[in-house]
Amino acid sequence: MMEIKILSGANSIGGNFVRIEDGDKTIIFDQGIRFDIMSRFYSGFIAPRGVAELRNIGALPKPEWYEGANGIYISHMHLDHLGALSNIPQETKVKLPSMAVYEDMEEKWVASPTWLSLIPRKYYVELDELKPLQTDENNVMAVPVSHSAFPAYALIYFGKNENVLYTGDFRIESFLDRDLFREINGSDDLLTFLEENKDIKLDFMIIEGTNIGSDRIPITPVEATKIVKKLTKNRKQIVATLHSLDVEYAYMLASIAEEMKMQVVVASTQLAKLLEKIPNMPSKPQVIDEYVDYLTPFEKTTIANVKEKTLILVSYREIVDLIKDLNMAGSLSKDCLAIISEPEPQIEEGSEYTVITNWFSTMGIESYRIRASGHYYQYKLKTILDKVKPRKDVKVIHTEKPKLFFKILGKN
Repeated sequence: MMEIKILSGANSIGGNFVRIEDGDKTIIFDQGIRFDIMSRFYSGFIAPRGVAELRNIGALPKPEWYEGANGIYISHMHLDHLGALSNIPQETKVKLPSMAVYEDMEEKWVASPTWLSLIPRKYYVELDELKPLQTDENNVMAVPVSHSAFPAYALIYFGKNENVLYTGDFRIESFLDRDLFREINGSDDLLTFLEENKDIKLDFMIIEGTNIGSDRIPITPVEATKIVKKLTKNRKQIVATLHSLDVEYAYMLASIAEEMKMQVVVASTQLAKLLEKIPNMPSKPQVIDEYVDYLTPFEKTTIANVKEKTLILVSYREIVDLIKDLNMAGSLSKDCLAIISEPEPQIEEGSEYTVITNWFSTMGIESYRIRASGHYYQYKLKTILDKVKPRKDVKVIHTEKPKLFFKILGKN
């Protein structure tokens, strides 16, 4: 008989660890870092000494949770799901959403002077790439979902007698239309796929509940796009931040730049590598030589050559240095607008919004913060259930309010 164990993430946003035992087969979905625990023990000057210490405080999964695993499947590469691959204590195979994206990130982690250097795998862990809509040797299929990370997958395990859907983190609405989503992700999204493949019967659904109980005003990608268009209309220069995995948001910004006949300029190595992976970018970007230090197919420019009619894409960690450099080079427009997209997970980026906005004020830059969540909102739960139709049970993960989730669901 199948047994589904949510060993981490049942009462926290992040740190997911799902273990499915089905006869002689054991499957693990995600093995994330518990950032809520890390924030209790570490700060800018107190850092972890190693994987063992992180295990001891509960920030990383316990070694025994991995015993007998036939495979570990990562839904997307935010660190509260990917976790530290060096924590895996046994020889096994890890299926990643994208090897190319992982290798770009690994290059940064290996050189990091912080705890991020603990993330890359040990020699005995074999890495492989998930392919959309292909059932692998463990009877697991990856189905693309819209999220603030690329690529992102829901995972379906076709068991001996029962099937399990693990949604990972996802939202119903996307910044991309259906055709573009399919082109970039290699398939339709999860709910469209299930709608068109009614022969797939799901017994259990393990669903994230990030926004359950949130008091934020729901802002969907469609609404966020309208807001950004309104803010940027007729502006001469725009500086926008985004997470280095957020393909959908990047594509939306580039599309707006094309409409406004603005040049897209990139001031981040990680963002440049992200944009290289997007087919048929609406506006071909340039990269700032002082900020992008590798051989890229994009045309290079310099800080001094950045003029008006530009949309500058930059990471959260580089935004303050960038506006200082633009100002010193005389390239900062008096009509500059800054749009800060709040990251998910925020603690992974370590952003200090008050500090950043103080610098904007000093430079005379008008700024706004926006957050289009990568997670569905609670009013969409019924829509999801109507399309998935789990036959036996629903389990919740990635939430701080599981009791509220089950109340909304109508369960005690």
